[in-house]
Amino acid sequence: MLGTLVQELQQTEEGRLRRFFLRRFRNRADAADATQETFLRLLASAQRSLIENPQAYLFQTARNIAFDQERQQKRRAQVECPITDEKAVLNVPCDAPSAEMALIDKERLHLFEQALIGLPERARKVIVLRRTEGWSYPVIAEHLGVSPNTVYNDLRLAMAHCMTAIAGPDRT
Repeated sequence: MLGTLVQELQQTEEGRLRRFFLRRFRNRADAADATQETFLRLLASAQRSLIENPQAYLFQTARNIAFDQERQQKRRAQVECPITDEKAVLNVPCDAPSAEMALIDKERLHLFEQALIGLPERARKVIVLRRTEGWSYPVIAEHLGVSPNTVYNDLRLAMAHCMTAIAGPDRT
């Protein structure tokens, strides 16, 4: 019973619905999709409750789908930027480091590791606890049994040593 009602409406009204959507969307594929969506909604609603005037319900559903599509297109237009120049898209810089920068960074990391190894043990512990572990000066001072001022001075000297090593011998 329900299937025949939808089939009858589809046979009699599908052409009108498709033309309605084609006038609204100006795109055959969108009109076909919206027509199919209208019949699917009609079928789902008819299974849940009795529809007194199926033809009116069908066209009201079609109008609702058209409004939904138009709202969605307006929202999309607010967020999306149309591509006006294809070459401009190709000139968008990549945020990945170049091969040269990757090698430079690798060399800097190696120099930093060597500088850390060259530090006295307490200064090395201070820089690791502060920069890697995020400990505060008083906590480091208590852990190492020195004053917070000593921690500050050790960290300052250790950072200066590491920065000089990273800069390289030709930049000192």
